[in-house]
Amino acid sequence: MSPPKLFYLCINDGSDTRINKEIKTLSKHFEVYYLGIGRSNAQCFVQPFCTQFWLIKGHQKQAGTLVKYFFKFITIFFTHKFDTIHVINEQLLLILFPFLWVKKNKVVADIFDSVFLRTSSAAVQMLQNVVYALPKRIIVTDNNRKTLVPLKFQAKLTVLENYPYRFDKLKPKAGAADELLILYSGSLGLTRGTGLLAELVGVSSKVKIWLVGWIYDEPTRRLAQHPQVKNWGVVTQQESMQMAAQCDYILSLYEPINENNRNASPNKIYDAIQAQTPVIVNQEVKIAAFVDENRLGYVMPSFYETDPARLIQELMRKKNQFVFDQTLQNRYTWEAVEAKLVAAHQ
Repeated sequence: MSPPKLFYLCINDGSDTRINKEIKTLSKHFEVYYLGIGRSNAQCFVQPFCTQFWLIKGHQKQAGTLVKYFFKFITIFFTHKFDTIHVINEQLLLILFPFLWVKKNKVVADIFDSVFLRTSSAAVQMLQNVVYALPKRIIVTDNNRKTLVPLKFQAKLTVLENYPYRFDKLKPKAGAADELLILYSGSLGLTRGTGLLAELVGVSSKVKIWLVGWIYDEPTRRLAQHPQVKNWGVVTQQESMQMAAQCDYILSLYEPINENNRNASPNKIYDAIQAQTPVIVNQEVKIAAFVDENRLGYVMPSFYETDPARLIQELMRKKNQFVFDQTLQNRYTWEAVEAKLVAAHQ
């Protein structure tokens, strides 16, 4: 008897860290049929784990690409019989709503970048009530985000934490003792710390940056060209973790411009535990309290740092003072929580 069929819908090319973890887990229990968007197959890290893999060529913000995605979805939807459907984020639930509604008892919504938390508009909140009525299960990334979901949908919720795989292949630090080597990874832009890093490398030649991930704006493109910055591009999670272990800090900043950012649950916090490399986080993000309580890194008083020279001195002084508890390394792993993902589809 063949495994049940799972239709995985997202607008990523298969390079996203969380999506990679999810596909690897789901592929052990389901035949995974993946529909995504990307410019090329070069970074489709999940493809070997999928029974079928479709990539719509283009950019997720281009109308033409979304139209192609929509019609490809319709073709697949009506030519395959799926036992369960996994949808990443509310935007796709909205775009595909009429078709998914008829299969709503098979739909699992996976929300790790909520559009509804970017505004407090009453109209948007009404729309949230409509969209969240569709799926049988709603996955969120932490208990804090769970409390932000309307009470009427709480019974549908599964908290699937954004933990990394267990990692114990630590490497020596790559920077000199009198240098600061900072890993800047993930979605890279002004709201994630580009401005601060540009100031730091401008103030001191002792600050080095390893840049890993997706560049979203022109200031970050300029930063990537700086002689003190090495741009590694998009890499696998294992490669990113190895780099993290060699750095002095992992940057994990979120500009506090909306509830989505203030309630961020970045995997970098838990990467830090596994790599035993402290994070730099800003006080306005709620997870900063967890970082401070467990001494996982340096908590900046504000995202809007006004004294980069003082910050460099502080980071330099404290970079070897963080000691990571072995019990945390055992607790915060993907292996410890991945069963909840499978259960959401059963």
